[in-house]
Amino acid sequence: MFNLLLLITLFLVALIFFQSKFLLLIDTPYGQSHKSLHNKNTPLSGGIYLFVTIIAYINFKEFNAYSITLSIFLLSILILGIFSDTKINFSPKLRLLYQFIIVLLFISLLDLKIDKTGVFFLEYFINNFLFNLLFTTICIIIVINGSNFCDGVNCNVIGFYLAVTLGIYISQLSTPENLPEAGVLISIFIIFYFANLLQKSFLGDNGTYVISAFMSVYVINFINMNNSISPLLALNLLWYPAFENLFTIVRRLFYKKKIQIADRSHLHILILEKISLNKNLVFFNSITGVILNLVILFGILLSINFSNDSKILMSILIINIFIYIFCYYLLLPKKDILDVDNK
Repeated sequence: MFNLLLLITLFLVALIFFQSKFLLLIDTPYGQSHKSLHNKNTPLSGGIYLFVTIIAYINFKEFNAYSITLSIFLLSILILGIFSDTKINFSPKLRLLYQFIIVLLFISLLDLKIDKTGVFFLEYFINNFLFNLLFTTICIIIVINGSNFCDGVNCNVIGFYLAVTLGIYISQLSTPENLPEAGVLISIFIIFYFANLLQKSFLGDNGTYVISAFMSVYVINFINMNNSISPLLALNLLWYPAFENLFTIVRRLFYKKKIQIADRSHLHILILEKISLNKNLVFFNSITGVILNLVILFGILLSINFSNDSKILMSILIINIFIYIFCYYLLLPKKDILDVDNK
């Protein structure tokens, strides 16, 4: 099985380089002001690579109704992401509607639900089928769109999910039997991590959609099957894209900006602009992602170490959010702060 996965991976790595000259999914250096600049056309191969490697492993491991349904789910998400990458004026509201329909439909078919939350006022409703269906759908959509917000510097998103998978692997807890083992996912993610680090390929919307949707399914199943751990661990594993989503929406409302209009006022962009000073953007782009990966990895490993203690997990989560907000306003240009004070 591992040899087959290795062959598929090598083929797709070759495809990444081939695509940069001959295919359509290309990210150009200019014309998108909300993204960090880079110096050459780069293929948006992340979604194709992740989809094929993950689905190939799942179906060769155990070909059944579940694997087929999950494959179609990720394919639908991949297609939506590709459409988002290639259609310049794709309405954010329409995109969100498509996400909601796809996620709602397939979590119903997969019988995926959040069994426990660890939040007392939600526990009263979690056993209600309709509430659980909508709650699970919304949670996954939050992670998908939050991951898309985070995808502005090299390695930030792929590195984040690599950190999550490393945490699960180190925990030595049970992982879903019908999904790839954590060690296999680490191998898949590491290969693309280095391609992204060297700017040979980007995730694009198609890649962030696939990896965030899949890892949402993975983490939900992981938490559900380990009764000895606190369900708050799910929040500590996926807090970064979830909070990035919430913070971005609140920030844009506060600054009286349109929520659906992309901008460069994200933490990872502020860090990049602070350390690069417009010099060697490609190098510092990757360094920014690596720095964020290491900081988040520390928090994830700390959370894994206290996976059965809800109070400590909540404390870690609060500290993570505090550090994020503190760093954000520390790095925010003074002119932006003055603009807020004058409103």
